[in-house]
Amino acid sequence: MSFNIAKYKKYILPIAIYLCFIIAYTGYSAINNNDFLYQPVWDVGHYLTISETGYEVQPCTDASGKPIDGICGNVGWYPAWPIVTALVRPLLGGSSQLAFTGLAFLFSLILFLLLFELMNRLYDSKTAILALLALAASPAAFYLITGFPYALMLSLLFLYLLFLYTHHNLKRDIGLFLTALAISLCYPSGLLYAIIPFIWYLRTKRNKSDEKDKSNNLYGINYWLGLTKYITPFILGPLLLWTFFYFKFDDFFLQLHFQEKFGRTWDFPLTVIFKALFGYSLLIPENITVIWYGLIFLLFYPYKIKPELWIMALFLFLFSPATGTLMSIYRHYLLIFPAYMMIGTSARPIWLKIGFIAIGLIISLTILFPKFIAYRLV
Repeated sequence: MSFNIAKYKKYILPIAIYLCFIIAYTGYSAINNNDFLYQPVWDVGHYLTISETGYEVQPCTDASGKPIDGICGNVGWYPAWPIVTALVRPLLGGSSQLAFTGLAFLFSLILFLLLFELMNRLYDSKTAILALLALAASPAAFYLITGFPYALMLSLLFLYLLFLYTHHNLKRDIGLFLTALAISLCYPSGLLYAIIPFIWYLRTKRNKSDEKDKSNNLYGINYWLGLTKYITPFILGPLLLWTFFYFKFDDFFLQLHFQEKFGRTWDFPLTVIFKALFGYSLLIPENITVIWYGLIFLLFYPYKIKPELWIMALFLFLFSPATGTLMSIYRHYLLIFPAYMMIGTSARPIWLKIGFIAIGLIISLTILFPKFIAYRLV
C-alpha cells in the first residue's frame, strides 16, 4: 500500500492546481449568482442537438441573422463531443446538461493529469507544474469547464503525445491511430495537428538515417509508407464525417458550404492582427489574448520543447487570423498547448514565468470571464 501511495502522491499538486482552477471560476459565478458557465450557450447548443437528435440541415431565416440563402442547422460541428455526451447521458438520468457539464469537469481533471505526466516524463516535475499553471491561468481557460469540447480535445492531444514519445510497439501504434482519429473528429482544427507527427517523423528518421537502412531512405517506399501511417488517421476523421453527410444530405462538402455564410476569407495573418491591434482597444478580449500568446513566442525564446511542438504552436497562432478575422480567437488559442510547454521549459527567470502566468489569470478574471458570463463572448 505504501508503494502505491508513493507512486501516486506526485499527482497531489496537479490535483490541487485543478481544484484551485475550478474554485476560481465556479466561485466567481456563485458570488455573482450566475449559472451561465453551465448552460448550453452558443456552440454548446449545437453539440447538444447533435447528441440528442443527430445532424440536421435547415434553411437560414431572417431570425438567424444569416443570409436567407445560406445553410443553417448543426452540420458545422464535429461529432466526438456529442457522441461522448450521448453515451454518458443515460447514466445521469437523461440530462444533457448534467452530461456535458460533468464531462467538462472530468476531462479538465484528466487533461491536467495528462499534461503533468507528459511534461514530467519529458523534463521534470518543476517544469510540469509551470506548464500546468500556464494552462490553468491562460486567458480563456474557463472554456475547459463549459460545454465546448476543449477539455476533451486537449485530453486527446496530451494522450497522443504520451503515445508518440514512447517506445515503438503494437499497443503504441494502435493508441496513436485511435487517438488521432478521435482528435480529427473532435474539432475542425483537429486535422491540423497532423503537423506534429509529420515533423516528428521527418526529424527522427533523419537523426537515425543510415545509408544501409533502406527504411530510412528519403526516396524509399517504406519511408513514405511509415509517414502515411501517422498522417492517415488525422485525414480519416473529416473524410468519414463528410461521407456521412454525402449519404444523409447528398452533399460531400456540406460542412464547407455551411461555413460560406460566415463570410470568412483567407488573408495574411499578420495583417489581420495588425489591423485589430491598431484599430481597436488593446484591452478587448481578442486583442489582449493575441498579445498574451504572442508574447510567449517573444519572451520565452529560444524554445526548449521539441521542434514539432513549437512549430505547431506558431502555425496555430497564425492560422485563425489567416481566416480573415479574430472572432472567437480567445477560445481558439486555448488549443495552442505547446505555448504552455514553452513557458514551463524556458530558461528565463522563474519570476518572469510566474509573473507572466499571473497576468494571464488577471486577464481572464477581469476581462474575459466577466464578459463570458454576461453573454458577450461568442
